[in-house]
Amino acid sequence: MKLKTPAILSGVILSLVAGSALACGESLFRVGKGVAFRQYTAPLPGSILAVAKTEAELLMIEQLVAAGHDVHVVAEPSQIRDELGEHEFDIVLAYYRQRDVVAAQTRESRALYIPVAMRDTGEEREAADRYERSLASDDSVKTFLKTIHRALKARG
Repeated sequence: MKLKTPAILSGVILSLVAGSALACGESLFRVGKGVAFRQYTAPLPGSILAVAKTEAELLMIEQLVAAGHDVHVVAEPSQIRDELGEHEFDIVLAYYRQRDVVAAQTRESRALYIPVAMRDTGEEREAADRYERSLASDDSVKTFLKTIHRALKARG
């Protein structure tokens, strides 16, 4: 009987201490609680053609691929038509200032053009007024993914 009392008392004290620790916010350290551990993922992976050649642009492309999109890259907007002839794309990403060349290249395609405007040049406002969806060149990967997801979802 003597042996059971200290064991029970120890169990009660341990449960009280553990309960207090969780109440103080330590629950954030439990896996899956409070902190996101997984990488961004594309719920609707799409086929994307992107005009990109700088290191920053190619880094964004890598992140879109890591999220699950199938991305093809061309260095110049004049190469879009050739790529569209070989593959079917859902979305074309290119700078807003290249919109006339992109429009000429995508005329016979079902691919949706999402312009990427340069920040602080006035392009952002113009692109937002002219297109249903647009991006800024320094938007986060999360913003790119959300915009692409909304475009793919709208297409059905």
